[in-house]
Amino acid sequence: MPSFSKSLFTNTQTNSQTRSLINTVSTGNGGTNELSFLTDTYLNILKIIETMYGSNMANKTYEQIPNDFIKYTNLVNSIQNIQSKTSNSTMILLLKIAEETLIGSFNSYTLHGDNLFLQLDKATLEKRVEDILSDKNVESVENTASSSNMSLTQTFQLAPVFNYYIKIYGLPPSGTGFDPVKITFLVDILQSKGIDPYA
Repeated sequence: MPSFSKSLFTNTQTNSQTRSLINTVSTGNGGTNELSFLTDTYLNILKIIETMYGSNMANKTYEQIPNDFIKYTNLVNSIQNIQSKTSNSTMILLLKIAEETLIGSFNSYTLHGDNLFLQLDKATLEKRVEDILSDKNVESVENTASSSNMSLTQTFQLAPVFNYYIKIYGLPPSGTGFDPVKITFLVDILQSKGIDPYA
């Protein structure tokens, strides 16, 4: 009894006496497969885009999106190269979606960093306005009483990257320390804004 196959990507239908588990759909002209151009290397590129870029963008874990621009441009070039290997309009559409996912996730990494800085600037300005308004009706009064108590205090200041970390994510739970992925993200954003993260 002949079997019937239908491609999920192209709606190509074919009848055959036998059907391969690997190449289930053929075009009927010598058994060439619509997806034969997708080598393991190309499939790995698509998996990288999905797991490292698209998934992190969808899950709003923007700090985990890779920010290596050279790797990003190599992936964009690779996906465009894959698109040039097929004339199938459905495959071209799916590959275009993968390319735009890659570009969108890289852009969302930058936008997330800019958004965090705008939130910090807003909070700083609100505090400044509050400080100005709270000091408006304050009069200085001289204190004539003297005291012979002496105290010694020691203060220290955290590096900017840790200050920003605490402002954005809060103080890490006792014994856990700062999240290295978030620290790396903040270092990258601070450096892009011209701020030395460790000064």
